Order: sequence, then C-alpha cells, then structure tokens
Amino acid sequence: MKKYIEKQLDSGERIIINPKTGEVMDFNEQVIYIQTDEQRKQTKEYFKNLKSNEEQFKIINEKYKEYGSFVWNVYNINEKTFPQLKPSSITRLMFLSTYLNYDGYLMYNKKTVMNKKQLFEIIKLSEREFHYFYKELIDNNILKTNDDKLFINQDLFGKGQLHKKIIAEFSSKEKYITRLYIDGIRELYDKSTPRSHKTLSYLFQILPYVNRQYNIVCFNPLEEDLSLIQGMSLGQFCETIGYSNHNSNKLFRTLFEPQFIINGKVTTAMRYVVDKGLEKSTYSMYINPRVYYAGNKWQEVEILGKF
Repeated sequence: MKKYIEKQLDSGERIIINPKTGEVMDFNEQVIYIQTDEQRKQTKEYFKNLKSNEEQFKIINEKYKEYGSFVWNVYNINEKTFPQLKPSSITRLMFLSTYLNYDGYLMYNKKTVMNKKQLFEIIKLSEREFHYFYKELIDNNILKTNDDKLFINQDLFGKGQLHKKIIAEFSSKEKYITRLYIDGIRELYDKSTPRSHKTLSYLFQILPYVNRQYNIVCFNPLEEDLSLIQGMSLGQFCETIGYSNHNSNKLFRTLFEPQFIINGKVTTAMRYVVDKGLEKSTYSMYINPRVYYAGNKWQEVEILGKF
C-alpha cells in the first residue's frame, strides 16, 4: 500500500504526494507534477534565496523595452494553472488581464474603467458564453466589481513595480511570478476563435513546466544550469496534462502554427528546436518570451524572441 501525503492547495483543491517519487497527484491518481529529490532541493533553495534575488521582479530594462508592456501573473509551480476554471476560460482570463491598470482595475481605454457591458464588447463571445465566463470569474473570486467598475484579484495579477512586502508574501506561499506581454497575448487572442480557446489554453497551462530563465518546457523549471535542464517533448507534455496523444497533432497545430505580428515582425508563440537529430523525441519546446517570461537572463532568451 502506497503511503501518500495529503495537502490542500490555495485553490481549495486537495492533492496527494508520493514522498518517495515526488509525484503530485489528484485523488484519481492522475499525475499533476513530478519533482525529483534534486528539484525539491532547488525549490527549497529558490525560496530561501528569493529575498536576495529581487532582480527578476524589477521592471524590464531599457534594452528589452521592445518586448512591450506587461502584467504580472502569479502562479504555483506545483499546481495546475487555474484548476477551478474551464480551459477556454483560462485563455480568456489571460487576455482580459492585459487590460489592467496599476490599481487592479480593468481599463476600457486610457480614461475609462471597464464595466460589464464593455467587457462583453472586447471579449468577443456569444451572450451565453460570456455570461458563463463572467459568472465563473465572479464565483471564483477572480473578477470583482465596485460601482459597476471591474477589477481583478491582485493576488493573481498585477501591473507595475512589485514591492518587497508583496514579493515576501508570495515567496512565503511558494508562489512564482511571470510577465505576460500585452501585445503578444492580445495578438494571439485576436487571431483565435472562441472554439480554439480551449486548446490555446495549453499555452498557459504549460506555464508551471516552463524554465524560468530559458523558457524551455521541462521537468525542472527552476534549474539554472542549461546543461542540466530536462526538456519535455510534446508527447510527454500531453501525458503530463492528461491530453490524448492521439490528438497531439491538433495540439501541435494550435500551439505552433498560429502567427502574429509584434513590432512589424511575424512570429509564433511556441517553437520546436531539434537538439540531436530528426527524431521528434529529441525535440525541445520553447515559449516565445514575447508572450511570457519570468527570468532576468534576457541575453539567454533574446534569440527566442527573434523566432
């Protein structure tokens, strides 16, 4: 009989952990995340040293202003991305977050705080889909209202300089932070259809598996030694998130084929890179840092932005 450790996440979801293998599972014993002993050690060290490593939370420097404005997204590396939401709602929420101002309010334009009617206008859904999406965000304490003005829970998204107190609070809860680039997210959403939002959500569901410094999809996202990163193939990612390998071609098309324009250049959100040959098992998946990036080694991912 396996001995598991039970734990309740901030989302309310209960998980079970196998202390021998580091597997994190739901109660159907579906693997959510796998941490080796080395990865658990890295996680512990990461949060131990976080207060002295605040550079990653500072506003983007002048050299990389071409990446454009961004908002912060707070997530847990051992937890599914917004597990309480439908996958399609995750895509819509990420798009919605790009309208944040520095106080957490959603802005319809530079002078007008967004209301429900204006949200319906920009989200481009049917009335039925919109009402479900809106209720889902309200019920899960993600979207809030104040005199018909909409704002987002600032424990999940934010904009502007992060204060030390906030960083310390997140680190005490083992929370991670990444930048969502406004132009990249909006371009992706504008090029998509409501039907494709579910599959496009995997671009954001993959976030807990993206290396914070190199933007490679991997099993050890906190590893800073490039030679030690354990890359994840598309097939392995399908298995990790419970997506059928039989439909991997559909996932491939949704994530890798759509093109959008940033600063006059055609680009994609994800890319396959061949490491050792022509076998798909040797391919690595990278996220375009113009969509999201958490680290501070800009010179390491600059070439990705030029994909």
